[in-house]
Amino acid sequence: MAALSDLSRDIAGILERAAAGIVRVDARPNRPATGIVWADGLVLTADHVIERDDAIQISAGGAAVKAGVAGRDPGTDLALLKTDGLTASPLARAASADVRIGHLVLAAGRANELQVSLGIVSGLSGAFRSWRGGETERLIETTAELLPGFSGGPLLDADGRVIGINSWNFGRGISRAIPIEAAAAVAENLQTHGRIRRAYLGIGTQPVRLAETLRSKLGQESGLLVVTVEAGGPAAKAGLLQGDTVVTVDGEPVRQLDELFRRLRGFDVGSTHRFGVVRAGEARDVSVSVGERT
Repeated sequence: MAALSDLSRDIAGILERAAAGIVRVDARPNRPATGIVWADGLVLTADHVIERDDAIQISAGGAAVKAGVAGRDPGTDLALLKTDGLTASPLARAASADVRIGHLVLAAGRANELQVSLGIVSGLSGAFRSWRGGETERLIETTAELLPGFSGGPLLDADGRVIGINSWNFGRGISRAIPIEAAAAVAENLQTHGRIRRAYLGIGTQPVRLAETLRSKLGQESGLLVVTVEAGGPAAKAGLLQGDTVVTVDGEPVRQLDELFRRLRGFDVGSTHRFGVVRAGEARDVSVSVGERT
């Protein structure tokens, strides 16, 4: 029983040390949520809990301050708030790459008083692409229950460091968190640009099997058939046509949609890239300057 008593004290101590960096976010009627102190005067929370851009209130430790939206990204369900007079210290962070299935974790929230749920890492999902256009390489799945108002709050490791940001939107009925590294990249862009600048081409594609002669020549079985080209979009301006088959991007084979999405995630808006396509049975290159998805 001594071991359980030690664990109980350790969990209480972790929460006590993290408490100052966990805040209440009031940005929708009668439905408070949670956020974490990200940097001096900044709070990171879930985007879906922000239903108004003004008259937002941040509360912690008996004090309340006003806040406004510094930037938001519905795709990854993250929002960065700029506060007026918040002095709390940011929570310590840990590399989510060190997280293993079976590790103990704590999900914390402050929708009312400070709350916590205990669980383990139950899974590490693969790449996630939300219906709102956001993409992340993976999500952390846990058995730590997300109580009402926990969205936007931290997922803590056994040392009390943030390894992820919890959100009910990542899995209805399944507790999931976006890894802290992905959240940090989003927060940096929101602080700098007020939004996430995502590259786009302006085409619709579907996988298609290549003709036998092309399979031998190109060394791949399939490509992406261009079925739609957005008028005035980056692809149209570059000369990509409906009926083209995209087979490479910057010399790297592209066979499935996920491969194309992965390449796009790494592109800077305005950068130019070489698309290898098959048109009328012949291979050619088309240089495309990618645009910004709005």
